[in-house]
Parts: sequence; C-alpha cells; structure tokens
Amino acid sequence: MKILRISKEEQLAKQAERLRRKEEYFQTTPPNKLKVTQKDLEVYVKFYEKKLSSIVADMDSNIEIEKKKKNRLEARLKFLLQDNDTLALQLAGIKKNLKKYQIFNRNASMKHA
Repeated sequence: MKILRISKEEQLAKQAERLRRKEEYFQTTPPNKLKVTQKDLEVYVKFYEKKLSSIVADMDSNIEIEKKKKNRLEARLKFLLQDNDTLALQLAGIKKNLKKYQIFNRNASMKHA
C-alpha cells in the first residue's frame, strides 16, 4: 500500500475547496430541499459517540502503556541505584585495602633500605 504525502498547501487548498463546495451547495439548494431528519441526527450522534469512545479507549490504553513503562523504568532505576550503592561500597573497600598495601609496601621498602 502506497502512502501519498501531500504538502500543507495542498491540504489547505483541498480544505478550502470542500468548504467552498459546501457553501455553494447550501446557497444554491432551496431550503425545502435541505432536510435533516431525526434519524440523520441520530446516525450522526451514534457515529461521533463511537468515534469519541474509540478515542477515549485509545487514550486509556495509552495511559496504561505509559504507566507500565514508568513502573518498569522506576524498577530498573531502583535496581541500578542499588547496584551503584553496592559498587560504591566495594570501591571504598578496595581503596581502603589499597591504602593498607601502600603503607605495608612503604614500610617493607624502608626495612630493606
């Protein structure tokens, strides 16, 4: 299926043309020929109610998807923060041990000198 992309100018031109045809229709058609029945209105209302409920359902599902994404990211962040704390503690222990070994090596080298 080929998707045709039209420019903004073309979209505006088409929209203006539709509006012009619509106005022309209402101006040239006698009022007694323009009949909107209760059934027509009910059909329009049903159509737009369906459309609106579809939009609301899409929004609800998008909200749920975003909440799930947020929860997953928060869990991942919590996990990473815990790992960061663990690594910080390990690094502090390594630095402490390194200082001990440096002092030990300095003392050992002074004994040999």
